[in-house]
Amino acid sequence: MSEEKRIKRRIEKELRRNTGLDFAVFCFDLIDSTNTEARRYALSGGSAPAVFIAREQSAGRGRMGRSFYSPSATGLYLSVLLDIQPDDAVRLTTSAAVAARRAVLRTTNTDLKIKWVNDLYLLDKKVAGILAEAIVVDDHPLTVLGVGINLCTDFGSTELEGIADSLGVSEDIRIPLATSFIRELCSVLFRETPTDIIAEYKENSYVIGKPIVFTENGISFCGQAVDITEQGHLCVLLEDGQEKILSSGEISLRILNGEN
Repeated sequence: MSEEKRIKRRIEKELRRNTGLDFAVFCFDLIDSTNTEARRYALSGGSAPAVFIAREQSAGRGRMGRSFYSPSATGLYLSVLLDIQPDDAVRLTTSAAVAARRAVLRTTNTDLKIKWVNDLYLLDKKVAGILAEAIVVDDHPLTVLGVGINLCTDFGSTELEGIADSLGVSEDIRIPLATSFIRELCSVLFRETPTDIIAEYKENSYVIGKPIVFTENGISFCGQAVDITEQGHLCVLLEDGQEKILSSGEISLRILNGEN
């Protein structure tokens, strides 16, 4: 039996035991993007739930058309196709961020913080990102939740040096971390209350209490992040004393004092 088949069967068995769901599992050494592959699979008639895991992505994607650096054998690049309504992208993204943080903590004992809305930080550098996307197949909506976690990626001599970092763990942790993430994702989406999830998200926020600058519709604003609503939206106190609620979309947010 090939290594790919052994990994596939191991993941299928562990997920069935821990989630009660029969996931179709697809493993790749190299692919353009696991989120893109999940979309192709769904549009070609594939059914949810399904998991797509790659050792390398040639065109990894993030929010707002950004790329996600995904060199071979240095990270976890994973997407989950779920038969759930993608009517609230912020809620889905916050849920996936909580699941990813838990999985990293329980698998590597590394405590990450969550930068609204979709990044996870170790100290002051990004080590993981979340991408939620909607797919409609024959008028039936599906959701793809993708996660990229830098395990031992070297960002030296890249444009991400000083901005992104890794957990500093071996790639051997990739499959245990993948199954842990999917277990936690199923828990937060199907068994836990949104109120509890948002409370955990806020408790581990990297943003609340910090000065930020954000761009909305081409206009930049400065203020302080003061809270996260029950819907997962970010409350910002602007410099003029007004409060603004951010609901993601085409918003780019940067923490001041050198943070990204």
